Amino acid sequence: MPFIRRDANGQISALYREQAAEAGDYLPPNHPEVLGFMGMVTPPAPSQSSPEPAPSEGRSGNMVNSDLEMIRVYEDLVDILISKHVVVLTDFPQAAQEKLMRRKRLRSSFSSLTEALAVEEDEGIFRI
Repeated sequence: MPFIRRDANGQISALYREQAAEAGDYLPPNHPEVLGFMGMVTPPAPSQSSPEPAPSEGRSGNMVNSDLEMIRVYEDLVDILISKHVVVLTDFPQAAQEKLMRRKRLRSSFSSLTEALAVEEDEGIFRI
């Protein structure tokens, strides 16, 4: 996995565990297109020539990447506080509760997808 199906624009429209008539092309699980389709943010490749960001990125690009990384930290922090009964989900405003639950469902749906895409190190095969 993953075998891919592309839409009319050449973009990935579906991932399959097995090759199918509509999904004959294979891409590695860590391919940028696969990660992009799954909504996973991939960090930019480090520049070998200079540690500074590219001029088009500037400091705002670094700030956006930092914000995306911190969002995950905040999600984990909220999960820890709830699991330790420091706060209760209902302590948050209704809109925040809905966002937290939606994000939790999204992350759990991707965790099963990423597990299916993970490579077994010992056997060198994909988990299915």
